[in-house]
Amino acid sequence: MRTRGKAAVVVAAVLLTGCSAGGTGTGGEARPSASSVPAPGASASAGACPESGVRVTLGDTEAALGQRALSVFLDNCGGRPFEVSGYPDVAVLDAEREELDVTVRLGTHAVDGGTERSVFTLQPGQRAKSGVLWRNTVTRSDVVATSGAYLRVTPARGAAAQTVAPHDGPLDLGSTDAVEVTPWAPYTP
Repeated sequence: MRTRGKAAVVVAAVLLTGCSAGGTGTGGEARPSASSVPAPGASASAGACPESGVRVTLGDTEAALGQRALSVFLDNCGGRPFEVSGYPDVAVLDAEREELDVTVRLGTHAVDGGTERSVFTLQPGQRAKSGVLWRNTVTRSDVVATSGAYLRVTPARGAAAQTVAPHDGPLDLGSTDAVEVTPWAPYTP
């Protein structure tokens, strides 16, 4: 039991580092802020901007005690504001880019404490962050462990899905066949 609690704290610290939802603190409407996208060539986010005006990229996969946390970034690379609300739509794909039978749960009390989804506007040059979490647990030796090679991420209703690959290895889901997704939040480095 103690190990699980420590692991949850470690994963929470990894995912929540750099994320904050700004607000007035006086009961007024919270207006989160977001940070600027790195200059072209400074990260994997360089390249042509999709027609939607936003680009999905992945950060590093953080691992602790069988738990995994992968940062998902949404960069406004376009020329107009982009409304962000709730959660990205996420699917785990195999090496042939076929969708795997993986349960996707929205929110996680272990990491975000059940944080309410927020609505904010991502201005050109700004970035938002979500996270995909999973546990690499194998409970049955007679079942092949699930390994995802790609994520298909739809950043918002009406926006085209984007397929991205973790740069540091597959999503090693073990036999859990489940991931949890945190809501979009303005990214503050």
